[in-house]
Parts: sequence; C-alpha cells; structure tokens
Amino acid sequence: MIETLQAVPPAVAFLFAALVALFGGRAAGTAAGVLAGGYVTWWTLSVPAGRYGSVTFLEFAVIPVAVDPASRVTGLAFGAFAIVAIGYLSATGGDRGHLTAALAYAGAALWSVFAGDWLGLFIGWELMALTSTVLVWLHGGDAVRIGFRYALVHAIGGTVLAAGLALHAATLGVDPTVFHHGEAISAGLPALAVGLGIGVNAAVFGVHVWLPDTYASPHVGTSVVLSAYTTKLAVYAAYRAFPDGNIVLAYVGGAMAVIGASYALAQKDARRLLAYHIQAQVGYILAGIGVGSSLGLAGAVAHLFNNVLFKGLLFMVAGLIVLRGGTGRLHEARTIGKRTPILAVAFLVAAASISGVPGTNGFVSKGMVLEAALEAGHEPLRWLLLAGAVGTFVSFCKFGYYAFRRGPGPVRDPTTISQRLVMVPVAVACVALGLWYGPFFSLLPASGEWSVPLYARGKLLETTLLLITGAVVFGLGRPVLGRLDGGVDVDAVRDPLVFETTKTAVAVVETTFRTAARIEQGARRHLLETLTDPAEQVTRWLPAKFARGYRTRQAEVASTIGFTASVRLRAIVLAGCLLVALVLGVTAR
Repeated sequence: MIETLQAVPPAVAFLFAALVALFGGRAAGTAAGVLAGGYVTWWTLSVPAGRYGSVTFLEFAVIPVAVDPASRVTGLAFGAFAIVAIGYLSATGGDRGHLTAALAYAGAALWSVFAGDWLGLFIGWELMALTSTVLVWLHGGDAVRIGFRYALVHAIGGTVLAAGLALHAATLGVDPTVFHHGEAISAGLPALAVGLGIGVNAAVFGVHVWLPDTYASPHVGTSVVLSAYTTKLAVYAAYRAFPDGNIVLAYVGGAMAVIGASYALAQKDARRLLAYHIQAQVGYILAGIGVGSSLGLAGAVAHLFNNVLFKGLLFMVAGLIVLRGGTGRLHEARTIGKRTPILAVAFLVAAASISGVPGTNGFVSKGMVLEAALEAGHEPLRWLLLAGAVGTFVSFCKFGYYAFRRGPGPVRDPTTISQRLVMVPVAVACVALGLWYGPFFSLLPASGEWSVPLYARGKLLETTLLLITGAVVFGLGRPVLGRLDGGVDVDAVRDPLVFETTKTAVAVVETTFRTAARIEQGARRHLLETLTDPAEQVTRWLPAKFARGYRTRQAEVASTIGFTASVRLRAIVLAGCLLVALVLGVTAR
C-alpha cells in the first residue's frame, strides 16, 4: 500500500480534513484533523527516501513528493504537532472556521516541505500566507487590522522570493529542472532576493514586527497553530536555498538569538514574550544552517523539530493563562498555577527545554548547533548564541515568577481536563528527546558523518554556569525587569517613516498628474483654437507692432483674392494633417 500512497502528497490529508471541518462541523473537523495528523506521522516515517511523481507545470518539471532527512524530520514535526494543536484549538473553543483555516494552513506547510522543487514550495508558501491570514481574521476585533498588516508583509516577502527565484532561473538558463532542490540558489542578486524573501517569514530583525503583533492578538488556539509553521517553514526554505552554508546567514542567526531574547525580557504580555522567543530560536536554526557543516545542518533540523514542540507547549500554557487568568499581561493575570499544577509542570518542562537545561530536547539541539560553531572556528558566533541562551533563561524566570507566584490570587475557573491533557504528550516528548535521542539522531541529515559529546562533563559545566548566570541576573535585575513594558521596537521608527514617505510620494504623484493634466488641457485648447482660427493664433504669437501690420496685410489680401487668411491657413493645416496621415499609412505597410 505504501507504494500507492508515496506519490500522493501528505498535505492532501489535511486539505481533505479542512473540507470535513468546513462542511461537517467542529466535532467532525477535529476528528478528521487528528486522523490526518496521525496519517502524516505514519506516512513520514514509512516512505523511503526518494522523489515520487513528476508533473509539468508552466513547462517546468514539478516534483510533488520528495523525501530526504530534512523534509522527513520537518514533516514529522508538522504532522505530529498538528494532532495536539488541533486538539488544543478545539478544547479552547475554536469554531468550525478556525479548524478549517488551521487544517488548510497545516496542509499548505506540508505541501511546501515535501515539494521537490521551488515552484511547489512557493505554491504552498503563498497558500500558507492566505490561510494563516484568514485564521487571524476569524478572531475579529483588533486582529482584523493586524491581519491586514500581516497579509501585506507576507505579500511583499512572497513577491521578493518569487523575484529571487526568477533571477535564479534566468542565471542558470531555462531548463525544466532549474527549480529542483539540491543545488544552492545562484550567488549574487538571486541569493540576496531569495534570502530577503525568506527572511520576512523567518522574522529576521528589521522585518520581524509582524511576529509579536500577530501572534499575541488572535484566538489562543490560533497562536498555538501559528507558532509551529510559518517561521519553521522559512528556515526549512533557508536550508534548501543555502545547503552549503552561508557565514552571513550564520551571524544573522546569532544576532537574532540575542535581539529576540533581549526584546522578550522587556515584555509583560505572555504571548508577545513567546513571539520574540520564536525570533531568538529561529536564530539558532539559521546559525546552524549558516555554519554549513554536517553537524550544523543536522543541529539546525533537530532544533527546528524541537522548537515546534517546546514553543507550541509554551503557547498552550500562555493561552490558558489568557483564558483562565483573565488577561495575557503577566503582572495582572491571576496565578493560575496554584490551582492547576499540571499547567505549572508543563511550563517548567517547556521553559527548561527552550533554555537548554540538560535532560530536555532543547539541550540536545542547542548543544549540536553550539558544537558546530565551535568546530567551524566561529567563536564569536558561539558567544552570541550563549548570550542568547542566558537571556532566554532570564526571560522565562520572569514569565514563571509573574504567572505562577506573584498574581493577585488564584483563578476561580480552572482549566478543563481536555485542555490539560492535550499538553501532556508534548511535555513527555520534550523530556524523552532529551534523554533518548539516538533514534531521533538516525533521522537527521548525514547522521553517519557527525557526533557530538552532549553530556560530556565540560558541556554540563558550561550549561550549569549559564543557568547560574541567568538566575543571578534575574535576581538582581527583577525590579528593573518588572518595570519594562514592551520596549521600543523598529516599528517606532519604521511606521512614521513609512507614513511620511508614503504621504510625500502620494503628494508628488498627485502634483505631477495635476500638472500634466493642466498641460494637456492647455495644449488641447491651443490646438483646437489653432484649427478653428489659425490666423488669430499667429497674431497672438507676434509682437504688437507686427501683429497690427499682419492684420492690415490680412485685410488687403482678402480683398484681393476673396479668401481670408484664416480660411487659407485652415486649408494649409488640414492639408498638412492629411499628408502626415498618408505618410504614416504608407510606411505602416
């Protein structure tokens, strides 16, 4: 049976589940989504590596299904996490519309992952932007305005990516297989454009503000779903675009790790804090890809997988704080953890994982990326990543302190059983992959070409020192951290600059068109006057002295030959027009 199914993109299962949700209702959609996630998980683990099927699209050979270690691990993360994400969305009140959009969104992401070429990836990329925008809009209120900005940003990013791919094709020459995965994007302008297009979705610093704005605004279940796909597909695309590494990409990732963690420290809104940490963790993945070694690429793919798990779990915790604690503001939310210890345990596991505490999956994949940077001789990059790790631990000390210890009082309405239980398998996976990672390592790219001493004494000592440093920083800086509320992001400069620039550009265009209209109207009026009374127009152009002589001469000639000068000039103008038309007609033949 697997031979029959291997040529069918697994995304079809989620797209079918979306139709079930749309026409069958919430319960049927939830069941279909869970089944689709289970099927994709089985399919991903069962299908042998290779390329399956080939379709001609726009004269290019499109490969619907391509399985290799990177697509297998990414697809496994997307498919397996969809099971709990759909369950959480349903448990927190997501309606039929939310389920339909979420399932279509997950399907679009999987389409891109398993496409064997850039055309297929781009189709899924754009469908994912559309479905995620709808998913945000469904919450209503401020989410509608934020969704429009989200759509605009991703439309720009998609356009730049498409331009980069077109330049790549133009550089290599027209060939049916020019968009197939395997080779890096052509250096120069194509690589720059593709990198910028991917960077928008990856929330690279400078084009990242859509991330905290969007993920903190919609339904809490929507935030969980969004956390797993858009930015992760972006780094997967970066892996495809730069399979041999790129040192600029590596240091961009290192900077993102520090900047994202720094902005997270300044947040009081739980979901905004987590959104900035998406940027920070994406930085680790990009750093691994940029290093370009077999260990770096494997570490990047491993951290992509692990990040889907622990970041999704953190958004689940934050969502229940919003629902049951009354607000997403950490210093205002009631201490929900006092009544729901399972929520506190889930938070501790997820926070430990993202902070890289030994015994968790984050420790494993972060250790791989750090070791890759060390082996490649990029010591400054390694220090950037270590600084980001300290900032991450401090920010989650802050999160836990306000959410579980310093609230106004315990919440009266505790979480439901389904809301709590849906988090359990994710928490278990975070710990299991930190302790028994051998089978997972066998799935990673070039698994036989690298090794890493994760639990060596030096690694454990280094991690312990980082955690102690973070705890000391939080203890000493808690009064300052408690007063910070968001910080000043690039939108404080970007938005006024864009507004004023746009306003000036519109004014220039309006003035230009207005001036052109006046010139056109004047020319048309003068032409009409010239045709109706050319003699009078000649008189207007002459100085007063010559004009009087011209009028006198007009009268003398008219009395002599019986025709006025205007009649004669009109005949001359008409003859000239006919002559021009005749010449144009002859030359056109």
